[in-house]
Formats: sequence, C-alpha cells, structure tokens
Amino acid sequence: MFLSKFVGGKDILKAKDIKLPYYKIYDYVKESDCKNHCINHKVNLLGLRSTYNSMHAIKLSGLYNINLERYLDEYNLIAIERGHNILIDAENVKNQEMINEYSNYCIKNYNDIFYKTYQMYRKDSLELLENDLINYKKYNFGIKLVRGAYHNQDKTSGLLYLEKQSTDRDYNQAINLLSNYHNSVIIATHNNLSCQLSLNYKKKFKYAQLLGMNDKLSKYLLENGNQVYKYIPYGNWIDSIPYLSRRLYENYDILKYIN
Repeated sequence: MFLSKFVGGKDILKAKDIKLPYYKIYDYVKESDCKNHCINHKVNLLGLRSTYNSMHAIKLSGLYNINLERYLDEYNLIAIERGHNILIDAENVKNQEMINEYSNYCIKNYNDIFYKTYQMYRKDSLELLENDLINYKKYNFGIKLVRGAYHNQDKTSGLLYLEKQSTDRDYNQAINLLSNYHNSVIIATHNNLSCQLSLNYKKKFKYAQLLGMNDKLSKYLLENGNQVYKYIPYGNWIDSIPYLSRRLYENYDILKYIN
C-alpha cells in the first residue's frame, strides 16, 4: 500500500517495530479535539514507557478541551523516566497562539525536556525566535525549526509569506542565529541547501526528515557523523491521508525526493 511507505502504522506499537538506522520521532497524525482523542493520547503515553532514547511529537489541538497542564506534566514525567524529549508541533493559525502559550509554559517549567517549534513561513517567526532567545536565555529549551505545513489553510491570514524565497531566507537566517545557541536544535527539513548551510557551522545540529522522504539526505547526514531522526507518523489510514496530503501540498517539490 502506498501510504505504508510514509506512515508507521495504526498505533505507536506498530511504529516502534519499524527498523531504521536513524533515531525516531513518533508523531500521532490526528489533529483537533475529538471524542476519543484524549484516550488515544493516554495510550500513546503508556506506549512510550517501553521506548528509550526517542522523541515524541504532540499536537496540542488534539487536547484542546482538557487540562493541558496536567497532560504536559504527565509527558514530562515519562520523558524524564525514559530519557527522551517531547516536541510540541506548531499548527495552523487559529491554534498557534495557544500553542505558543503552552510551549512557553513548558520552557519555564520543564527546562530541556520540551522542544518549541518555529514555522519560518510565518512573517513573525524570526522575530519571535530572536525574542525567545533573549527572554528565555536562562532556560535550556530545545528548538525545532520547520518551514511550515499549513499554507493552504492559512494563506489568506496575512501572516504567511506568499513567496517560497522569503521563507527560505528566514529559515536560513534562523540557522545562522541558532549556530551560537547552546542547547539542542533540530533542523527539520528536506531542503538540501539549508542542511548544507547548517553543516558549515561548528555547532552540531540535529536533523529530521519524514519517513520515506529524502532518504538520500538522511543517509548523507548520518554518514557524515550527524544525529538524524525520522518522523514516524502513525494513526489510522483515514487520519493519515490529510496529514500526508498537507505535506505534499506544502512541499510539492519533495516528490523528487521520494525514494
């Protein structure tokens, strides 16, 4: 099945069984609050208990109507117990203010367990990153740098760049800025040029690409001594289709990197 190349399976247990030479970032594909979403997240939390040295991405929109701080406390405890990190995914414009708020809550309360994601197709992200590096200087928070995956939904908001060149410019400026950042940074991109730029710095960045996409870049980075992750989306097929469709829409040129 075509989707099986890009989706790790229906649940985290299936995703964990995939054999890869890379570290894994487990990513539950379902977004926005729904009747059983909290139950699914609880199962995922329990599934993490047998997973060491991994990362787990969470979408806060899926936990919108519950006590988010309580759930983040639980993720924090499991992350400490198992020695891995939690990535808070950035999402669409309507949810991003809330996500920023809780990401900052995590920065101040959990130190280096959580990663905050910055979408560089937003006109305000470079300034937000610069301010966070100043305002949260005493905290060792992780950073995940992405271009963004909601352009089709949010392009009329006025908050996003409409030209790819502007996004690429801010993304690469962010790499330059973070080359002096003391804590962990994940360069999450399939873009060869941005990765090559980051390799010019003394800082050891981490790298992440999606399962089944630009494996040549992942292999190159790994063979040159870098820490490389593969994003492993998991969930039922119905939820997986919009997840992957959105990424292909945002990165149509990525089709040439599908191996």
